[in-house]
Amino acid sequence: MLKTMTRFPYARILVVDDSSFERSLISTALKKAGFTSVMLAADGADGLRKTTDFRPDIVLLDLDMPVLNGFGFLEIIRKDKNVPHIPIIVQTAMEDRKSRFRALSCGADDFLTKPLDIDELTLRICVHVERYFMMRDMKNMCDYLRMELDIARDMRTSGMRLVPPTESASDVLENHFEVIEQLACLAAG
Repeated sequence: MLKTMTRFPYARILVVDDSSFERSLISTALKKAGFTSVMLAADGADGLRKTTDFRPDIVLLDLDMPVLNGFGFLEIIRKDKNVPHIPIIVQTAMEDRKSRFRALSCGADDFLTKPLDIDELTLRICVHVERYFMMRDMKNMCDYLRMELDIARDMRTSGMRLVPPTESASDVLENHFEVIEQLACLAAG
């Protein structure tokens, strides 16, 4: 096993699997890999409730479960506008092409077959979580810039000064250049 240590130890991971043995095995392995926030769900319905309450950064999802299977979970979660597009890695014993295709078509981001290679699982979690955090940060930065632009437009329309008397126009521009530079760094990865 990797000596890992994940770059994202506080990433919130939700493991949805009907097998208590599998949940325990995955949870233990993830904690050994350095993850500190792992929540477990016994089926798709429990997973939906815990997605709302726990707000995971990534979901590890089994497909073959009672009550609500993984396909149903995917269809519901991807249609819910109140849930951000969190990465979902399907982990299942189903190896056939049809199951893979259906899971990916329903909104899964990745697909692993059991028995799981914990090193590979850990690396894939890190890749998906890093992308998720980067996209979330870029969205937040874009929202911030939109808000600033809206304020500037409102001020211009109302005839207000765009630059406070205590700041020079060059100071204000420098601040905006810093924000844009941070956005560029985020986009570059």
